[in-house]
Amino acid sequence: MYKKILVPLDGSTPSLEAAKHAVKIAASFSAQVTFFHVQNSLESYLSLPHAFATETYNQLREEMKAQGETILEDAIKEVGAQGVNIDKKLLSGDPAKQIIEESKEGQYDLVVMGSRGLSGVQDFLMGSVSSRVSKHAPCAVLIVR
Repeated sequence: MYKKILVPLDGSTPSLEAAKHAVKIAASFSAQVTFFHVQNSLESYLSLPHAFATETYNQLREEMKAQGETILEDAIKEVGAQGVNIDKKLLSGDPAKQIIEESKEGQYDLVVMGSRGLSGVQDFLMGSVSSRVSKHAPCAVLIVR
């Protein structure tokens, strides 16, 4: 039934629980799993990026990228592959938009994600990432509490 499963991860406990569920599902269906992290672009945090020195801007970008890679690696270690092939992918941008886009372009059958992430107040003001993904993804979405 499921051949490709996308698992967005943000380092939160719910996203890790979603990864565990996804690996169990993938093991049952011999599916491919992709752990996916979207780092917010710095432009979303900095209203005037030109006001910051280029080296500071680049350093922040590299630190965010390293943090994203750590989130993906830690999740792989935590869930254990259980005989499942797990890929990882890291992008930058708006998390909901990138997850939806990746689910379309990658032709995923299922997105498995946590019900809440690390964004807190932003979820209250703008609508949660999981809510946006569940409404706009072209495939089934499983939201894990």
